[in-house]
Amino acid sequence: MIKIIALLSTLFVNLYGAIFLAASSNKQFKNRLFLALFFFDSFLLFVGHFLSFNEYWAAFRFFDFLFLASLLAFYPLYYLYIYSAFNFSPISIKWIYHFIPSIAIAIFMLFTVVFSNWADYESYMNNNLYGTELNSSSAKYLAYLYKGSRMFHLVQIVFYNYLTIKFLFFAKNKMNDFYSNLDKFQLKYFYIVNISFILLMSIPGFYVTVIGRTPLNENGLQLLYMCTLFTLLYIILTIVGLRQIPAEINLDIDSDATLEEENHQQELVIIEKNLLHYFNTKKPWLNSQLNILDVAKNIGTNRSYVSKVINESFECNFNLFVNKYRVNEAKLLLKNHPELTIAEISERAGFGSVNSFIRIFRNVENYTPTEFKKRNSEQG
Repeated sequence: MIKIIALLSTLFVNLYGAIFLAASSNKQFKNRLFLALFFFDSFLLFVGHFLSFNEYWAAFRFFDFLFLASLLAFYPLYYLYIYSAFNFSPISIKWIYHFIPSIAIAIFMLFTVVFSNWADYESYMNNNLYGTELNSSSAKYLAYLYKGSRMFHLVQIVFYNYLTIKFLFFAKNKMNDFYSNLDKFQLKYFYIVNISFILLMSIPGFYVTVIGRTPLNENGLQLLYMCTLFTLLYIILTIVGLRQIPAEINLDIDSDATLEEENHQQELVIIEKNLLHYFNTKKPWLNSQLNILDVAKNIGTNRSYVSKVINESFECNFNLFVNKYRVNEAKLLLKNHPELTIAEISERAGFGSVNSFIRIFRNVENYTPTEFKKRNSEQG
């Protein structure tokens, strides 16, 4: 009974999560569709666990190939979801390579099961769950496929966790170099939850993959603890996936031409002058949704050169560059209009929210807007 409750809880959370995320996805929120695919893959995994642990082997016999395919597609699909959350192009020929192991093992397992008899498969499953001896070459081949898939999955855990964490930091830098206001994207929670998910899913997942099914089959409580942890992680991931807003533009597309070497430095100097003139005369930072494309368009260049100028000449990213102007605007408002509330100053200075205003002001000035206002009033 414990095994049934443990596995069904995670199974249905994954199924409902997949349905809900797929139903709520659209062109703007395509990341939800990729998260739904990841959840459906997890659902298939837990269907396989449910059938095998509860000894519905006649049904599992022709589901086993899907189970192994889902196992080897688990981390590639999660990586694909993370990629889509930042509106990078996920649909390209290169992504097929990530799923070749999953497709290959499914084909091998399906053919092996079809050409083996029930006694061979029963021997394989008894070895799988109870550690008994394998009594035929077909049973041994089935066991080799299963154990080989587990070993390959261990490699995937390390490899895709590395790729995912590396990509999250890369995407974070890209977002900071493109947007002046990141509040609406809920990135803080997205980073925390997904890195936590990677660690909390991977460590027990690695452990379960190493020990196999036999210890979990003998200890129902251990299986219950694992499934409870996984269920909570899936619920939290669903909530964050629904809250997170993808970038509006594709961050990995950059059609900007490359400057010729001899004109490179001279062109960048002109762009820098135009950039400073634009900011000093038009005050674009007052628009809380300002992004680097808007700036590039208004000074007659492209985003790569604007980013390069800001990175090299001002030694910061676009987000910090714009927010320094907003902080200076806020300081003027705090000095000249002490009657204004912090919320009013935040809005007038171009910040996306009061919380981001206070956080950014403190990071730049080393004290909060309220402390600055108090100091200014004491000096006056």
